[in-house]
Formats: sequence, C-alpha cells, structure tokens
Amino acid sequence: MRIIQITPGAGAGFYCENCLRDAALARELRRRGHDVHMVPLYLPSIGEEPAADTPIFFGGINVYLQQKSALFRHTPRWLDRLLDARPLLRWAGRRAGMVRPGDLGPPTLSMLRGEEGRQVKELDRLADWLADQGRVDVVCLSNALLAGLVHRVKEALGGAPVVCTLQDEDAFLDNLAEPYRGQAWALLAERAAHIDAFMPVSRYYAGVMQSRLDLSAERVHVVHPGVETALYAPAAAPPDPPVVGYLGQEGRASGLDLAVEAFLEIRRRGRVPGVRLRVAGGRLGA
Repeated sequence: MRIIQITPGAGAGFYCENCLRDAALARELRRRGHDVHMVPLYLPSIGEEPAADTPIFFGGINVYLQQKSALFRHTPRWLDRLLDARPLLRWAGRRAGMVRPGDLGPPTLSMLRGEEGRQVKELDRLADWLADQGRVDVVCLSNALLAGLVHRVKEALGGAPVVCTLQDEDAFLDNLAEPYRGQAWALLAERAAHIDAFMPVSRYYAGVMQSRLDLSAERVHVVHPGVETALYAPAAAPPDPPVVGYLGQEGRASGLDLAVEAFLEIRRRGRVPGVRLRVAGGRLGA
C-alpha cells in the first residue's frame, strides 16, 4: 500500500509522544513492505525526518501571520518559503508561548474550518502537492484536529480513504477558553463525519471520543501504541538509590501533581529509603 502520513512536527522544542508514535508506526509499516510518505505540518518533525523533497506545510510562522493579518493571506510564495525555512521554524518551536492551548482558540477554529479558514492558502498548497503524488491508497492523520483538511485532501486524491489516530484531542480542546471550546467541539464533530475510520490508542479513549463526537462503533478501531523492544534491554542491576520516573508534559493535565503527591507519600512512610523522583518532559506555558 502507498500511505501518506500527515503529522504535525514539534520542531525538537519538546517531547512529543504523537510525533514519535507516528514515526515508529511509519518505520514498522515500511518494514512490512508498505510505502509510507511522512508529511510534516507546522514545524519540522522529530523521531524521523521526511524525504528531503517533502516541504513543510502550514508552516507555523505562516499560519500565525495569516491568522493575525489579511495581508499574509495573499503574500507571494517566495516570501512564504522564506518563513517556512526549517532553521527558522526550529527556532520558533522553542518559543513555548506559541503553542499554549489556552491562546489557540481562533487558529484552532480556523484550521477546523478548512476551506473556510484563514489558512486556505496553505490548504491549497497541500492539496496541489498531494494531487501530484500519483496513486495513494490511504491517508492517515495524526490527530482529529486536522479534520479540516479532509475534504480537500480527498478531492485532491480522487476520494482516497482518510483514517485518523485519536490521542489527546480532548485535553487540548478542553483547555481552550469559551466560546472557542464549544465551537471547536461542534466543528470537529461536523468535520469528523468525512473521516472514514478512527484509531484511538485505548479502549477508554475510544469511548471518550465516540461519546463526544457521536461516532458509530463501526468507524472506531482501537490500535494500541507499540514498543520497539529491540531498542531496550533490562538493566544490569536495579538503580541505587531507587528512582521513580515521570515522563510527559509537565502539568496538572498530565498528572504531574499526582505523581509528586504520591512520591511525597512514599517518602513520608519511609518504606523505600533514599527513593528519588526524576521528572522529564515538555513544559508548555503556565
């Protein structure tokens, strides 16, 4: 099969589990004989770089400027290309304030509106590029927040099916301020009708998104994230002193406060002498 995998990049600015999941999936599908072409959005990818001739679509700086000013919705391609330069986008990716969910209500709605959004120029460029790729058997979206692309993507590829992984959309959308939160969920439910199948990463999350998007069970297929076991081996000995590890986005939404409280309770009870807590992961705003 020929598969197009559309994945928002993180620009190496923070740990992005979705990016790494998509890259691992692409590698495994290739190992099984499929032709997988990764297409980055917003920022350069982490985990696996796309082919050298694959541009970054919806470059983060252009998306921001087109959201803020009508002038940038009509700029020439040569200027857009300068703003899509990978070194510049990597620098932008390190500016955490650009990706705080609480500030992203208007651009989130615009992206979900697709052809009716302020980044339609970017959508047209992606559709034109896809139309030149020849036969494509399936398009895989990294998350449902890309649902605004689906109509034009299918049109460009002659109706090729579009499937979508589901992971973390609720945490992002629920952090938007009102009225954007409610509008975004309504738009997502509307756009989700055009997606052929959904692949949530757990049975629990399947239930969450079936309820919130009114998805029929026939369109939802749980696909648990895999682990490349060849990359890991048991430690020669347990750590001394013992260590409790936390890896993920640093914030209440990801349970860091509960991890700290549990660690303090372990220390208080004194049953694991010398135990330490090590925290690693992204820190995206307050």
